Amino acid sequence: MPADPAVRVSVPEAWAEVAGAVLVDLLGPFQELDEGGMHHMIFYPFRHGVGFVEDERIVAELPDDPSLRGRVDIERLLVPGGWEEGWKDHFKPITVGRAYIRPPWEAPPPGAAGGCASGDTGNGQTGLFDVVLTPGLAFGTGLHPTTRGVLELLQDESPSGPVVDVGTGSGILAICAAKLGFAPVLAFDNDPLAVTAARSNAAGNGVEVRAEQSDLEEAPLGWFEGATILANLTLGPVLALLSRLSESGVVFQRLLVSGILAGDQEASVAAEADRQGFEVVRRVHETEWVSMDLRPRA
Repeated sequence: MPADPAVRVSVPEAWAEVAGAVLVDLLGPFQELDEGGMHHMIFYPFRHGVGFVEDERIVAELPDDPSLRGRVDIERLLVPGGWEEGWKDHFKPITVGRAYIRPPWEAPPPGAAGGCASGDTGNGQTGLFDVVLTPGLAFGTGLHPTTRGVLELLQDESPSGPVVDVGTGSGILAICAAKLGFAPVLAFDNDPLAVTAARSNAAGNGVEVRAEQSDLEEAPLGWFEGATILANLTLGPVLALLSRLSESGVVFQRLLVSGILAGDQEASVAAEADRQGFEVVRRVHETEWVSMDLRPRA
C-alpha cells in the first residue's frame, strides 16, 4: 500500500485544542497523539487538496504566544495508507443555530426535506438548513470556535441585504448566509485554492455565491456598501479592515469579526473600533476566542 506525505505538528498539550482548531483550516483533518507533555497532530495536506505548506506559514497561523511559538516542532514524513477512516473522527456534524454542518459521509438532519428539517433549534426559530462541506477542499469546516461565533452572530437578526465574506476560505459563512436568505452574497479570498473551494462548496449546496480572488486592500469599496460584512480573519487584517472602512466612509450594516483571542487582542479591537467610530453591540466567547458584532456609531 503506497505511503502518503504527511506533516506532523507538535505543540505543548495545553495548546492542543487551539492549535488543532486553527490548523485544521489550513492543513485539513488530522490524527493526534499525546506523548511526554506534547500533542502531536498528523496532517495530510496533499490528500486534501492543500498541497505543500511552508513551515513558516504553519507557525504564523498559531497564536503569537511565546509559550506556544517557541515550542512548535514540525516534521515531514511518509505515512502508510489506510489512515483515512481515522481523520473522519475530527469532522462530525455540528449545529449552530439553524445551520446543520456536515461532511458528505454523514446523513442530513432528521426529517430533512429539501435541505431543511423541522423542530425547535433552541433560539426561537424552527427548521434546520443542511450545509455539506467536503474536507478535501475545505479551508474551514465550521469546527473552529471563530467560525461558529460569526455564524451565531449572523443569526441574531432577520436576513436583510447583501453579505460580503472577507477571507472566505471554504465558503462556509457565505453559504450559510445565502441559505439564511441574505442576497446577494459575495465572498473573496487572496488564495486561489480557497476561491475554488468556495465555488465548489457553494455549487454543491445549491446556493448562489459569487466568489472572487482579491486581497483585502484591493477589494473594491463598493462591495462593502450597505452590506453585512463577515471577517473571520486574524488580529492584523481585522484592524486593517476597520481602518479602511472608516477612512473610506463606506456605510455598512454590520461588521462581524473573529479570529480574535479574548483578552488583549479583544481589547485592541474594541479600542480601535471605538476610535474609528464603531461600537461593539455583542460579543460571543468560546474557549480562548471572541467574535464581535460591530456597527457604525449612531
